[in-house]
Amino acid sequence: MNEVLFRKLERLKEEVIYLEKNKAKFLKTLQASADIKKMAERSVYLCAEITLDIADMVIAIKGLPKPSTYSDSIYKLGDYKIVPKSFARSIIYIAGLRNFLAHDYQIDTSDNLRIFLKSGLSDIKRFIGYIEKL
Repeated sequence: MNEVLFRKLERLKEEVIYLEKNKAKFLKTLQASADIKKMAERSVYLCAEITLDIADMVIAIKGLPKPSTYSDSIYKLGDYKIVPKSFARSIIYIAGLRNFLAHDYQIDTSDNLRIFLKSGLSDIKRFIGYIEKL
């Protein structure tokens, strides 16, 4: 495996471990604590950003056509059977989540963070598993 790709995967795993370790605390106090919300936002953002970086990297390493958007990166992984197509379609929300957290639309992110903490972490772990098999 490419060394940079390996380091990105390891960094993504660290972030998943951090979120899993703090998941209960984040879910319990997300609304009540601005500090907790900021920590959760940053960590979830990093998960999304690193996942998309990895998708782009795998596409480049394999010499596939360059994606035009973050969503396109995920779709291409499915189109080229790097991950199952159904999984690519189900994890496409990662691109929107990344943009939502990156661009500060002045909208409360608590619901999105809660959803990701409850179900998105398992998606990221599955993604890691698929990439590690390359």
